[in-house]
Amino acid sequence: MSKSERNDMRTATEIAREHLTLAKILRTHIWPVFKKRQCKRLGVFPYPLKNPFLPLLYSGMSAEIVALPSLKCGLRLANLGHIDALHIQFEDQFTRRTRFEAKKTPEKAAGDFIAMLDGYLTRGGRLAWTLHDSESPYQSDFSPHLHDIRSFLATNAHVVQVFNTAGKEHAISVLKTPPERVVVIAHPSYFGAYGNAPASVPPPDLRRFLSFGGIRPFKGIEQFMDALGQADIGSTFKKLVIAGSSPDGKNRDLEAHFPSNRTVDLRYGMVKDKDVPTFFADTDFTVVNYRRVLTSGVAALSMTMGKPIIGVDRGGLKEAIPIENHSLLYDPNDPNGLIKVIERACEMSPADHLFLQKKCRDFAQDIHPLAQSRHLEEAFKTHGIL
Repeated sequence: MSKSERNDMRTATEIAREHLTLAKILRTHIWPVFKKRQCKRLGVFPYPLKNPFLPLLYSGMSAEIVALPSLKCGLRLANLGHIDALHIQFEDQFTRRTRFEAKKTPEKAAGDFIAMLDGYLTRGGRLAWTLHDSESPYQSDFSPHLHDIRSFLATNAHVVQVFNTAGKEHAISVLKTPPERVVVIAHPSYFGAYGNAPASVPPPDLRRFLSFGGIRPFKGIEQFMDALGQADIGSTFKKLVIAGSSPDGKNRDLEAHFPSNRTVDLRYGMVKDKDVPTFFADTDFTVVNYRRVLTSGVAALSMTMGKPIIGVDRGGLKEAIPIENHSLLYDPNDPNGLIKVIERACEMSPADHLFLQKKCRDFAQDIHPLAQSRHLEEAFKTHGIL
């Protein structure tokens, strides 16, 4: 991938608009296709509009991408010959539907979801699935239904994309996906999503930490704050910023963990896209202390912004960052491990931090969206998806 390609890359918003526009155009076509098309088409469901991951994942593909509003809509387009294959992404959103489709109970929606895909496969349809995590990142009431859907996708999809070795092991050992169907393609960085990354500058003497993204119990921020209060960082720590939305509004349990001897700045609510670079410009380390994780979009975002992460050595996090950043990951079996890496981060010299920033930026270039999307398209071609 050339430097000019990277520089000329469209924004995630522009790419998503193209995917949505094609879907709207095709939904008005009611006749089957008789003439062979110039390029392949891939239907993607679901396609959340606020998530830049999807447009970036497909940014370098030669195939046309169709953002499907519902699975039923996608199967209709497939039956008419308007799309060549389906790619299921966030399966926990299986209840998504158009306003013209009847609302269903989770149990009914899950059953119909599996039945529709089964019928599609029986008719010769091609199916891909991306395994994002070992569980849904949201503590929903759909767990039993999600289990059935994930089991079906894991054993019936022609190809299952995972982001790292941990994901591959989970797909094969836990979900029983045939090994030959699993492809490992790393999570892309976020170039094209949030404007320009902040400039690389030496860190201040007092170190700043950022916990970014949705506030969820499994992210372990409470444990991180407990360790902050115990760490010997009185003369080298400035603040911890927690920025993100919480499904239950204000989280009293989270606030109960605020250490009395440390500054914690809690910013509830969705962070606007234009403000993302500012949050990362005002931090030195991104906290990724998850209790369970296969991959982390926050880690990929932090690499894009040139900021090292600090957290637990769990799941695929080691593969999501440069080797130079591994010293800030602690063994979850070490009771004092988190305290040690917090102290290590606060003691890091400005020169070492600048070096680490560069390594993070270089790593983000290695997993550039244009490159990762082309790797994915090649995998899809190999497995007969496209």
